[in-house]
Amino acid sequence: MKVIGVVVNTDKDQGLKYTRILIDSISKSGGECILPPEIAEELSMESFATTEADIMEKSDCIICLGGDGTFLKAARKAYTFQKPILGINLGSLGFLTEIDKNDIPAAVENIRNGKFTIEHRMMLDTAIIRENSIIARDIALNDIVISKGSLSRILHLKAFVNETLIDLIPGDGLIVSSPTGSTAYSLSAGGPIVEPDTDLMIVTPICPHILYSRSFVTTGDRIVSVVIEESGSYDAMVTVDGQNGYKVFGGDCIEVRKSPHFVKMIRLSSHDFFNVLRAKIYDRGEKLRKDEV
Repeated sequence: MKVIGVVVNTDKDQGLKYTRILIDSISKSGGECILPPEIAEELSMESFATTEADIMEKSDCIICLGGDGTFLKAARKAYTFQKPILGINLGSLGFLTEIDKNDIPAAVENIRNGKFTIEHRMMLDTAIIRENSIIARDIALNDIVISKGSLSRILHLKAFVNETLIDLIPGDGLIVSSPTGSTAYSLSAGGPIVEPDTDLMIVTPICPHILYSRSFVTTGDRIVSVVIEESGSYDAMVTVDGQNGYKVFGGDCIEVRKSPHFVKMIRLSSHDFFNVLRAKIYDRGEKLRKDEV
């Protein structure tokens, strides 16, 4: 890995403190970095500047600095070039961003010396169908969320797996999640935690207005379809990875299936998923409780 593309969330890295550390670490290791023009200009490193498309095309790997949202935004572009991606966590939780901001030099050294593994993370293809025509397509690493629109009314949804009706769900909406996304919005809505290398989809209701409604899990070779009740005069939203949003109406169908594409995630440690889970969620919860005392 010689040429490293750098993606930065400037809201998370104010003053570009950690970006400077990353660039310095890459240079000291004998590597090359390429930067977005606005970052290069702020750092007076115009010779490193290139377009976003060139960053994805010309780099051997991508390193992004920010939170999970920054990682998702970068990963949704990097997968089209099959470039591996590593996240440096400048946020508060960071399930997707593996590296702590204080470990940047060691991370760069490991990448330059080939001391890493690459995980292939499952993605989800989604299509929005209206009157038998596909009006939008998108792809997600984490999840597709069908939720209420501008008015606070109960949303009535029908969930199908391979055209078999699974449930009628009144409530605030529904989340269709990949294994990677099981620790994101789905977890907050009461969905199960699954290991990220499994081949399945998770369907989780959001605040269901019914006593027995629960999440369900289906294998990755199925098609999950969610139909918005036609009698509803309200609108709803489909949000993909928290990045793109689409307005939908009664009668629209949202189809979700396993994508043939995947994200290559760089892993520098051999940490067990459940150890990471405990550190990210349980230990964080304990800290918050102590802070409240």
